[in-house]
Amino acid sequence: MDTATTNSTSTPDRQPAAPAPENISENKPQNHKSKLRMIVMLIIVAIAIVLALLWWLNYRKYITSDDANLDSYRIDVAPQVSGRITRLYVHEGDSVTIGDTLFSIDSRTVVSRHDAAIAQYNQIISEVEVAKLALSDAGKELELEIVAEKLAAINYNRAKAQYQGDAIPLEEFQTNEENWKSARLRVEIAKNKISSAEASIISSQMSAEAAKADARTIATDLSYYHVTAPTSGIIGKRWCLAGDIVNAGQNVFTLNSGNDIWVAVYLEETKFKNISLGQEVKFTLDAYDKLTFYGQIYYIGDNAASEFALVPPNNASGNYTKVTQRIPLKISIESVEGDEEQKKNHKLVSGMSANIKIEKK
Repeated sequence: MDTATTNSTSTPDRQPAAPAPENISENKPQNHKSKLRMIVMLIIVAIAIVLALLWWLNYRKYITSDDANLDSYRIDVAPQVSGRITRLYVHEGDSVTIGDTLFSIDSRTVVSRHDAAIAQYNQIISEVEVAKLALSDAGKELELEIVAEKLAAINYNRAKAQYQGDAIPLEEFQTNEENWKSARLRVEIAKNKISSAEASIISSQMSAEAAKADARTIATDLSYYHVTAPTSGIIGKRWCLAGDIVNAGQNVFTLNSGNDIWVAVYLEETKFKNISLGQEVKFTLDAYDKLTFYGQIYYIGDNAASEFALVPPNNASGNYTKVTQRIPLKISIESVEGDEEQKKNHKLVSGMSANIKIEKK
């Protein structure tokens, strides 16, 4: 009996105790957090896979570069003469058309020279007119001398006949002979006066042409003091102010040609093998985040950009560090898509940063 009682009472002690209700409730939040962490990790992995796939598809289809910007022809406007700037007619950002006056240089000295040349020309023209009048008078004088010479010749011939017939004395014959010879000399003198007047006219006319050419040259020089726009475009930069003294060839304005603008790209040589003329390109500008532009490659450089650097590479010293070279490209701007408001108000300015995607063939 005692043994049975002992076994019956010891059996419950060998069975494991049931978990308390508090322990069950504590395990449920831990399992929920583990599942939540797992879901977040799976989402992150999925996003990473999608991004990697998108990157691979983009890499497979496009050649990309952010080393690009809008560019245009820039013309340095400088005077051909030295002097003080008297007035600026335009400012930075102004649009100009070919022939518009941009600035003026003090031209008072040249104006005085031009006025003097014009006065000299007018004076020579007056001298030509006087010489023409002298020529006219010489012509009339010649006509009179010719008439007088004819009369003297008639008198001489008559006196000669009379003398041979002993009708007049020798002295009268000799007088008529001398009168005829004098008349012939006066005719020659009158002819010489005409030749002299003609030569004077020719000389004066040549002097007039020289004075006219001199005045024209000075007028050309005077035009250099009023500098005009060599082409249509936009004033990109002003380098001087009114009152500054500038030298011939010194830049006063930089003019951006407004009609020609493109995307200048400096592409790494490692990406160059897939580049050819006519490839389709799309690009965006940092200034217009809602617009996409489209164009084509129309120029591929024949030299790396470093070949025309201010200090071109020179490896003669032996200190060589290999650097990836960049090839210049030019991309046309043909169309734009995107936000209507930005399309309506967008303005392309030289220097804007661009991000390009060149479609692989």
